[in-house]
Amino acid sequence: MVKNSITQIEGLFLIIERSNVRGLKHWGDELERRRIPAVIQIEERMIEKNGDLIKDLSDRGFEIGGAYNERPFWNESYEFQYGEMARIKEKLRSCTNKPMRIFNSKYFAYDEITLRVADKLGVDYIIARGTTGAKAVVYKAEEYNKKIVSVSNVPFKEMGTGSLCDESLWCRGATSHDFRDLLFGLKEDKIILVAQTHLSGVKLHWWNVYQDFLDTNIVTWRSLEEFTVNPFVLPFAQIPVNIEVKYVTPQPKIPLENEPDYPFEKL
Repeated sequence: MVKNSITQIEGLFLIIERSNVRGLKHWGDELERRRIPAVIQIEERMIEKNGDLIKDLSDRGFEIGGAYNERPFWNESYEFQYGEMARIKEKLRSCTNKPMRIFNSKYFAYDEITLRVADKLGVDYIIARGTTGAKAVVYKAEEYNKKIVSVSNVPFKEMGTGSLCDESLWCRGATSHDFRDLLFGLKEDKIILVAQTHLSGVKLHWWNVYQDFLDTNIVTWRSLEEFTVNPFVLPFAQIPVNIEVKYVTPQPKIPLENEPDYPFEKL
């Protein structure tokens, strides 16, 4: 197995829920088994349809955040952003009996209005598209009392850059082997690794790549609070923003239906 040149990496594990209950349960059980803290971003429909599962994951210690994946928040009005974030926040609070502390919109998009809304609603963290390559960075705008969690961002061929994530790479034509090469080639000391429930949660080859990487124990996995200490504090206008999205229409090399399923029936 390829060795990573960094002896230890500080990491945050981020689960993106995509209406796949089996994949969400699979990841929740595995991370609990490994004692890895994680942030799980939940869409509104999953809260409505599977509230008991979300409450269980919250009770087991996972940080449950809210996700709005209908469209990105870039250049959306204050009224629109406030309405969507407030509604999801209340539904999540009603489900978990805990406040929603972290939020993302589609493509991890945000703008200054998003921070204003987060301030008003008491949401502490906003997830952002990566701006410094595979290295994850946490920013705080001087004008707002919120942290911006900028995820690891990696290129793939001519399809631009995206999160260090199974689906982001799959959409751009990468295979699980390509993902493995990226993970074991990391040289950064701080990363955010993203997994999506409908891909690595249920597809064997992608699941196995994550397992092999986690087995190396080269990452010290942090809680949200631990990972976001000592942010870079800058005026909002000086915080870099990434609005590049070149894979609006997925162009996978291997269609999802052709990816081998994880053999749940053998468990």
